[in-house]
Amino acid sequence: MPIYKTGHMKKEGLQKYSVRINYVADSGEYKQISRTAYGIDRSKILERELEYEIKIKKETPIKRMTVRQLFEEYISIKKYEVRETTLDKSKRILEYYILPVLENAGIDKLSIKVLQDWKIFIEKRRLSLTTKRNVFTELRTMLNYAVRMEYIPKHQLSKVR
Repeated sequence: MPIYKTGHMKKEGLQKYSVRINYVADSGEYKQISRTAYGIDRSKILERELEYEIKIKKETPIKRMTVRQLFEEYISIKKYEVRETTLDKSKRILEYYILPVLENAGIDKLSIKVLQDWKIFIEKRRLSLTTKRNVFTELRTMLNYAVRMEYIPKHQLSKVR
């Protein structure tokens, strides 16, 4: 991580330094943090603090969120966005078709294999085509919410055939 001397600016006899940290966010975007410090020792300390801050941010407990926890948060937000009947339909679909299989799975652990197994579970239930579409739509919408909230970088449901 680069530490640059910036001009001839001095404060209390200490040289001014610019500290830059480059990293990749969970969403896959390249990011950069720039800060200024006076003195090389303070610059190195600042660099370590910023690196530690980025590391902690990437290991937040949000990554350990389960599908059940996501469901509860998603429903609590959705109740302000849709009609009561739509909310009831969504809750029934999620509770009856999605949570029995995926409830304890971490949202960051929803791999193509896990989602394919869930799809087989749905196929064995001999549901109508419309019901299957509604079930897939509800799961996709909930996972899109998780992506929008940056709980996961992307979801794998679109790759499941």
